[in-house]
Amino acid sequence: PRILAAWAGRLWTPDEVIVGNTIDVSEHGICLATAPTAALRVGRAYRLELVAEMGEPFITVGEVRHVSPRGIGIKTRDRMPIPSVVVG
Repeated sequence: PRILAAWAGRLWTPDEVIVGNTIDVSEHGICLATAPTAALRVGRAYRLELVAEMGEPFITVGEVRHVSPRGIGIKTRDRMPIPSVVVG
């Protein structure tokens, strides 16, 4: 299930760092709201860093699954530690 969460997030592409905030999260995915960008490619994987409110950074690799006006759908390679960092 997806959980509403507003965590700071960054994606590293070869040309830039994309900054945004999560809209929701699950054990293996997030929806990240960012400014519009053409730097991301569906199916490509990028370094991803998330920081929950007063939490430790969670660093993994995320594959872009879709890009929409709502946000970027990203599947994370590693299981996210949701029970210990959920903001709610």
